[in-house]
Order: sequence, then C-alpha cells, then structure tokens
Amino acid sequence: MSAWFGGVQVRRLERGQTPVADLLCTACGTHVRVTGRDKVRDFLRAQPMTEHRATCPARARTTTERTAA
Repeated sequence: MSAWFGGVQVRRLERGQTPVADLLCTACGTHVRVTGRDKVRDFLRAQPMTEHRATCPARARTTTERTAA
C-alpha cells in the first residue's frame, strides 16, 4: 500500500495496461477515479484540480470565514 498525496496522479501507462487517473482533494476528501486511455486523456485536458478548486466545499468555507472576520 502506498501513501496518497493530494492532486492528480496518473499510473499504469505501460503498453497493454489500462491507464488510471485519480484526483484527491486533501481539503474536502473528494476522490475521483477515471480509467481508460480516452477517458484519462479527456479528464486531464479538463484540468480537474483547477475545476475542483472552484467548487471545493472546504475552500468555500475557509474563504467565507476569512472575509467574515
């Protein structure tokens, strides 16, 4: 078992293997997994971390708390 870090991780890119992309947000705990060469390629083109940061519930809470204080 390996350690998980926040962000996007892509693995299993060797010939004949099915690529897997994982997105893990350490702030809110969201985990998204995409498998398959075409799906992983489209997932990465969409810049999933940037997209998630805009809607992350944990970031929304800290932003509101900072402006309210």
